[in-house]
Amino acid sequence: MKNPLHRKRSSLKVGLKLFLPVLLGVLMAASPALAQLSVSGRLTSGEDQSPLPGVSILVKGTTTGTISDVDGRYQISVNSSDDVLAFSFVGFVTQEVKVGGRTSIDIVLASDTKQLSEVVVTALGIEKDVAKLGYAMQKVQGSDIIKAREPNALNSMVGKVAGLTVGSSSEMLGPPQLVLRGETSILIVVDGVPVVSDTWNISPDDIDSYTVLKGPNAAALYGSRGRNGAILISTKKGTKDKRGFAIEVNSSTMMDKGFLTIPKVQDQYGGGEYNTYRFGDDQFGQVGGWNQNDYDVWGPKLNGQLISQYDSPVDPVTGIRSATPYVPRGKDNLKRFLQAGVLSTNNIAISSKTDKYDIRVSVSHSYQQGIVPSTKLDINNFNVSMGYNFTPKLRIESNLNYNRQYTPNFPDVAYGPNSMIYNIDIWAGADWDINDLKNMWQPGKVGIQQRNFEYYRYNNPWLLAREWQRGHYKTDIYGYVALKYTITKWLKASVRSQITSWDLFRSEKFPYSAGVYGREQKLGDYREDRRDLFENNTDILLNIDKDLGSSFNISGAIGGNLRTYSFNSTYATTDYLNVPGVYNFGNSKNPVRVYNYSAPMQVGSGYYSFDFGFKNYLTLSTTGRLDKF
Repeated sequence: MKNPLHRKRSSLKVGLKLFLPVLLGVLMAASPALAQLSVSGRLTSGEDQSPLPGVSILVKGTTTGTISDVDGRYQISVNSSDDVLAFSFVGFVTQEVKVGGRTSIDIVLASDTKQLSEVVVTALGIEKDVAKLGYAMQKVQGSDIIKAREPNALNSMVGKVAGLTVGSSSEMLGPPQLVLRGETSILIVVDGVPVVSDTWNISPDDIDSYTVLKGPNAAALYGSRGRNGAILISTKKGTKDKRGFAIEVNSSTMMDKGFLTIPKVQDQYGGGEYNTYRFGDDQFGQVGGWNQNDYDVWGPKLNGQLISQYDSPVDPVTGIRSATPYVPRGKDNLKRFLQAGVLSTNNIAISSKTDKYDIRVSVSHSYQQGIVPSTKLDINNFNVSMGYNFTPKLRIESNLNYNRQYTPNFPDVAYGPNSMIYNIDIWAGADWDINDLKNMWQPGKVGIQQRNFEYYRYNNPWLLAREWQRGHYKTDIYGYVALKYTITKWLKASVRSQITSWDLFRSEKFPYSAGVYGREQKLGDYREDRRDLFENNTDILLNIDKDLGSSFNISGAIGGNLRTYSFNSTYATTDYLNVPGVYNFGNSKNPVRVYNYSAPMQVGSGYYSFDFGFKNYLTLSTTGRLDKF
């Protein structure tokens, strides 16, 4: 019998004899495709035919690449004559070339005039080439951040600029916290002029772009106010529509569910301390009750045992409260107290532009309903900008922005019994129901004595929302007029005067029986806070951009500024009220307390900024400013 293993080996030999010639033929046929092609050449500038070192050469669609040497020469291997080489270098237009079987390819790169001549607005509204900037800056287009509205224009800058941290305030009317490279007190500049603003008076629909100047070098022209950097806001002028006329309508509505997260609090124990609690009617919890002169959240466990509570029935004869089941009926009190927030913004703008003039008029209204009941905010904004060319050399520009903020009540988010969060979620237990306290006055004591789960320190949240009213009424006006004259092609002069003005009125109606740290008698108060600010900046500026021969260029500005500033404030408060619910200074139980503050200032300044350039290769920049207070 033949060995089957021997048959398998014999057949394997025959198979190999037949397969090897076929495989060899396939490899020989494929060898031209697998062979690499070496390509070399020289890269030069289209401007002066000088060699370009450091040019990036990449085989398109692969990770194979190289760079040119100091003489602009390069060498690279490609797999096919169909491969495409991409040549890229900063300041030059990227060029792509198909190899096409060639072994030598010389390339002349054209200057990227768009990139090299890109102009940005810097301090004082001075325009500069990006290539000449000796400091860090970043620009954000206004159109990129109005698709989803924010109640404050700068809130939309979150995550848009490297080094800039924007902490959006959760407080209605709270300005965002700006931190630029670890520094605060960032200067806000509108159309080249510093403004004293809480940034609530700037409509996002009127903003063309934001430019962030990072660090003291970038904002040195603004003196000490720019020591931490600046955010430059450029407003829209005329229209970019090629037809010369445009009407824009923007409307958005957003719903706000509330906090991103609410801390989980325990709901196993009620009010009191040391597992002991009984409601008491007086301020210190001692009449018929015992709560350690306070109300903490580590009282008895909420197991349904009978305990005297704030809403327990009272015996009409003895006046003693009967005990009722002690259960966690106040789970999620904070969630059930908050309401859905609403932000509705509507804007209409009409703009026109010709060779002779440009004009833009914008009107917007913003309505914000707070997540705390009975809180809201309305903002009206009117903006108009105009420019007119008297002659090709003489031009006048102006801008006016009017902003009105008004609300009868905005919430207090400070720590203490005046805060809803303090009364509901921080120190309160789950033994009381938020909805039960909507009936906030004790029977027969409306306007005099609130009804609450405790009376030692805490307040009824509905009393805080409905009766403790904080009004806010503010008018902002800023604007400027500028006259610009072209003396020669290389010398321009301008005069600009700008005004920032706002006045603020805030009132506070502090109801009877409401308590706060330092006002333990709980007899109510009325307060008024009035503030006004005026600032005028007048600048005279000369701009120079002069070529000195074919190799040198000098550009920059020299000017002077006069700043006039005044701030005044008056704060007045009653010292408890005689009659509950009558909020005026004539109803003060004790003499009215009044505080005044005034801060006038005038600053004269001289400044300069110059760039000395050599053949677009080297730029020496110098900036200086002198302030006299």
